[in-house]
Amino acid sequence: MTNEAAGKALAIRDAQSTDHTALARLLHELGYESTPGQVRARLEALASSPADRVLVAELQGEVVGCISLHALPLFHTAGHLGRITSMVVDERYRSEGIGAALIAAAERWFVSAGCVKLEVTSSDRRLDAHRFYERHGLSRDGQRLARSIRL
Repeated sequence: MTNEAAGKALAIRDAQSTDHTALARLLHELGYESTPGQVRARLEALASSPADRVLVAELQGEVVGCISLHALPLFHTAGHLGRITSMVVDERYRSEGIGAALIAAAERWFVSAGCVKLEVTSSDRRLDAHRFYERHGLSRDGQRLARSIRL
């Protein structure tokens, strides 16, 4: 898929294990301290999963955004839940339509995966992200309660 981001050709494609360094840099912008090696291992682990997909936004050969997706079957109703598990656009390229292109690609994949609902979780402190998601039709729906599990 291609779009135009500020007059430049934008491509949305499946992430490859060779994208690991760029993806680790992007995840760092979200505050996640994943090493390139850890990202490569995760990409390789998810590559064969029909329930997971990682997409990247590429602008003139540079990875400038990514979105990770998971489709999980619902028990209480028919269909699957599509969950955006992470999304980031390089801070140098925000507000240029890259996030919108990633969301559109995610929604197409969710539909193909049989998802009847899309959700994203976002830290309470990410107010700009909340406004972005609201502009793309997502709204607060319930409350997420969580805690860490010690391994």
